[in-house]
Amino acid sequence: MRDLKHRAYFEAQGETHVRVLAEQAGQMGKEARAWLGEQQAKREEDAAKLRDAREEETLRLARTANEIAARSVKIAWISAGIAAVAVVVTALIAIFS
Repeated sequence: MRDLKHRAYFEAQGETHVRVLAEQAGQMGKEARAWLGEQQAKREEDAAKLRDAREEETLRLARTANEIAARSVKIAWISAGIAAVAVVVTALIAIFS
């Protein structure tokens, strides 16, 4: 962040007024353009932070989904084993009946 003489004035007036000042030649216009550049950089930084937070949340949800899927696969294997045992037991009962 640059040391701008008119920073407090720019912040009090807001971007719309500072955009008009940025059109001027001289030190005021130069500082206004620098301040507007800083504001744009802050917006981009904030947007990047939000984007990173959304990506982290997406990754967290994906990890949770993978854990649930892994548990589901284990349950499916156990169910298949139980079904196989039931088939064998049913066959043995049919043979010895």
